[in-house]
Amino acid sequence: MSAADERAKALTAARADFGKALLLAENVSEACYRCQSLAAVARLAPEAEVIRVADKALKAATLAGDAYKRVAAAAWPVRALAERGKAQFANRVIQALLEEAVQIEPPVSKISALAVLWEAAWPLPLEIKQPVLNALLSACQVADSWKAGRILRDIALVVAAEDRPQAERIIAFMQEGAYKRQAQRRLDAGQVGTARFFF
Repeated sequence: MSAADERAKALTAARADFGKALLLAENVSEACYRCQSLAAVARLAPEAEVIRVADKALKAATLAGDAYKRVAAAAWPVRALAERGKAQFANRVIQALLEEAVQIEPPVSKISALAVLWEAAWPLPLEIKQPVLNALLSACQVADSWKAGRILRDIALVVAAEDRPQAERIIAFMQEGAYKRQAQRRLDAGQVGTARFFF
């Protein structure tokens, strides 16, 4: 059975049987998938178990490989914590992940990991998720890649759903090009985006 299949089994069990789901998630063979599985279990865990299981997910993320993989994997428990209203704990995790993200190379990998982390943090209060956006904007300025434009276009439209002035600032920050024009055109048309679905 592949690690993806193991994760799928844990996710299915999480909806019905916490104990079984936790056991399945803890035994997923690959660290990244184990982290995601444990995060899914934390999201649906009894209240008293949420942080304990999220912590297990974060420990699995530390085994996922390089800094890019570790930060991207850890976004899943961040999202679980956000959805369960554990903002304080999520904030501490995010601060540590932002420090780790400094190590990510090349720059295009850094913006990819930070984008996933920002989407994970989206449900959290502004003061917690804003540092992730700030780090992402700085990383996009350095990354010489079309991917930076696409990521910022999509993020601007998600932000527009709750903070149009900030969305406009993101678009103004973008380098001139097709993605900036698309973002402005869509914003002017009243379009908004939605953050990634994790679970």
